[in-house]
Amino acid sequence: MLLDGDPEPPVDDLRQARELALLFCKTEEAIDTFIAHCDVAARDLLMPYGDLLMALSVLLRIRRTLNGAEIDKIIWDFEAHKALAIERHRRAQWDRIVKSAAAFRPEC
Repeated sequence: MLLDGDPEPPVDDLRQARELALLFCKTEEAIDTFIAHCDVAARDLLMPYGDLLMALSVLLRIRRTLNGAEIDKIIWDFEAHKALAIERHRRAQWDRIVKSAAAFRPEC
């Protein structure tokens, strides 16, 4: 989703997706449409978190395995650092506004 080009198709994931789609769909066309819809929905849900997904991906490649608690901590740390950066940026903007207002001298 985040890399250039088309990756190798995840054969077993596609097989499992088709099996699950069979629970809801009766025709091949319905299965393909359902899976395509799920793919779009998953992308829409995950794209705002692309930077976090990349960080998790890198860490997972290094460590080879992560449990739920480790993933939760990584997400929490990542989001906390992101919120801190946003807050620092907001405060820097506010400081610039205050300095600009202090320098303003209306003509009488």
